[in-house]
Amino acid sequence: MNASLVGIGILQAVLYLLFIRAADLYEREPLRYVVAVFVWGFTVAVGISLVFNTLASMTLSAMAGAQVANLVTAVVVAPVVEESAKGLALVIIFVIAYLVARRGGEVEFSGVMDGIVYGSAVGFGFAIAEDLLYYAQFGPETFVVRRIFGGFGHAAFTSLTGIGIGLITWVRYRALKVVLPILGLLAAMTLHSLFNLTATLFGPVAYAVMLLVLLVYFVLIIVWLAVERRTIRGELSDEVRDGTISQDEYQILPTYFRRKVYYLGLFFSGRLPTWSRAHRLHRAAVDLAFTKRLARNTHAEPQELRAQKLRGRIRDIRAAASPARS
Repeated sequence: MNASLVGIGILQAVLYLLFIRAADLYEREPLRYVVAVFVWGFTVAVGISLVFNTLASMTLSAMAGAQVANLVTAVVVAPVVEESAKGLALVIIFVIAYLVARRGGEVEFSGVMDGIVYGSAVGFGFAIAEDLLYYAQFGPETFVVRRIFGGFGHAAFTSLTGIGIGLITWVRYRALKVVLPILGLLAAMTLHSLFNLTATLFGPVAYAVMLLVLLVYFVLIIVWLAVERRTIRGELSDEVRDGTISQDEYQILPTYFRRKVYYLGLFFSGRLPTWSRAHRLHRAAVDLAFTKRLARNTHAEPQELRAQKLRGRIRDIRAAASPARS
């Protein structure tokens, strides 16, 4: 293998990972969780898939011949095995986040955007490992084509599983908390299967289909960010009346780019203490908005306690401020 080419491919996967995490504008996921699911995709998920896909292919070849075995493995077996192996990482992270939330109230895996981030992370890890295996088997040309056109494929598939899991904390009814993750996993398997079928029958046309899928994801991200913006605006309105945040803060908190412009103004004017304080206060206020929203659906008592702690943190930040206003 060409070490430079492999290095570029791995760097590309890491850049994809950082990009999708940065797209979560209002509440970015802890890097330790995101990296953990990426590594799972690169190692555990690929290992599980390699074993079961190989066993299925060998069994089907003995029964029906190599051509049928290749088709059935690609269209039926691989989507089920690979999406299950990748989805297991999301279940583990969600359970960890849930246990942490039960103890301290902070939910790190909640909503559509979180599901896309974690699903994409495990997908990016899986994709680069799979592409390296294809490189070893078919050469550098195949590796380059898959890296250029297919780098987001596994991320898109497994994001559906992540969305189903992420919505658990956003819905009230217990039945939906069970049904949505299952539907997400089934949708991931179906999309994966359709992509593999298209690739098998029509070759490069599958990448055109994937481009359409990515456009849909782009729209979905924009829509969910609008939902989060509305949540911040709705949940913090009474905090203005109660004096937790000011009217000026309320005006800029729901709009990510307005906040960034405000931060840049403070930074370039040399008001670094105010810049640091504003970051901490605004982050606590956004956390408060999402905490209040989640308190209506699951583990309400820890969430309500966390809301009180966040209000106290905001007061402490403000009390520690210098006489100069932020």
